[in-house]
Amino acid sequence: MTFLGIKCKVLNAEDTTKKIITGKSLIRLGDGEFGIYRGKDIHYQQYSDELKDVFEEIKKQFEQEGDKCPYLLAVPKKYMQCTGVVLCKKRVLVSSWAESRYYFKKNFDLNKLYGDAFLFERKNVNIYEKIWNNPKDNRKIIFVHNNAMYAQQFQTKYKKEVFFIECPPKNAFEKIKEIENAINNLMILHNFKKEDVQVVISAGPAGKVLVYKFSKKGYHLIDAGHCWDEPLESE
Repeated sequence: MTFLGIKCKVLNAEDTTKKIITGKSLIRLGDGEFGIYRGKDIHYQQYSDELKDVFEEIKKQFEQEGDKCPYLLAVPKKYMQCTGVVLCKKRVLVSSWAESRYYFKKNFDLNKLYGDAFLFERKNVNIYEKIWNNPKDNRKIIFVHNNAMYAQQFQTKYKKEVFFIECPPKNAFEKIKEIENAINNLMILHNFKKEDVQVVISAGPAGKVLVYKFSKKGYHLIDAGHCWDEPLESE
């Protein structure tokens, strides 16, 4: 059904980065997230109706508000727009993307402008690093991950003041309230204002929900995924 590729508007990595730098939060949808939309578990996140309902809210707000939406919704540009010939070269690509992109074509508004969910692919390091290499950006970083080591590496590399919040490596959505409270408590403890911080999140589907909830309150958040510990690679 999608053998010729999907005619959709997806920014490249450079333009997705520009959107983030100019203030858009980022929510990235991969094959796992499209699995949630289709009622399936991910190996690091169990499906629930509650999680799917929030995902539907994320999609609905983005489609209703368009460029006025506080977050940019991103999908994998290369796998949505490529032909079926590309997918058929590897069985894993067919299993990961055939159903996901059919669901995208059937259920999403293809007239909206999406970001590239593969922005944080290893080959794009020199592109996405511009987000944190701006010497005029003095914001603190709230780093949500399951391992403090990556927060420390981020702080050393980008010379940012980083505050670490731990999330579970699996089923983080079940702890979403605790993570929300940890962010709110950190803000209160240090008397931070929303404009004082940027939240960088690696928490699977729970990360998408956090970006959705906090971006509506005026925070700037980036769903970075596993680019710190398990970078995406070109197929």
